[in-house]
Amino acid sequence: MNLDKEVYTTFEVAKICNANITSIKNWIEQGELRAFRTPGGHYRVERKVLDDFLNRHGMPNPFAMRERRRVLLVHRDHELLVRLRGQLGESHDYDSTADPVDALLKIGQWKPDAAVIDVSIGGIDAVGLCQRVRAHAELRPVDLIIVHNFDEPFDQSVRDAGANYTVKGEASEGAIIEAVRRALL
Repeated sequence: MNLDKEVYTTFEVAKICNANITSIKNWIEQGELRAFRTPGGHYRVERKVLDDFLNRHGMPNPFAMRERRRVLLVHRDHELLVRLRGQLGESHDYDSTADPVDALLKIGQWKPDAAVIDVSIGGIDAVGLCQRVRAHAELRPVDLIIVHNFDEPFDQSVRDAGANYTVKGEASEGAIIEAVRRALL
């Protein structure tokens, strides 16, 4: 299967989605999957539309592995981003903020592959954040790495709410970098 094309047939879309052609045509006719028709009346789906569809529905996305991965750091130490980039390399895109509202906007709009959230920044409800991210299909692929200084029950509640990794704040930054490295695998 050529994943470098810009437009796919319904047969190719069915193979990518691991579904049958009837399902693909139903999704198109129900407005779930946007497509256009050729002059001969056949459906075609653009790559960017298919990529969005797969992400929205939490389906395996072969396109995601081919693009640059995104890392969001919500942390007061902006130099940590430089060290993170130094350890993980320039093949990923990075962004950082210390503002909780900006962090939420970036998660929703930028959809990072890994988001490191330091809950010592005021205004971040880690459990609520994890629950809300997991409630939205298009954000489910985001790996949440929660950095905190609380006790084991808090750690467990954050994991139960959907955090992929937790790191104790007093742990070395190496633990944060390793969690991001695992999230990007």
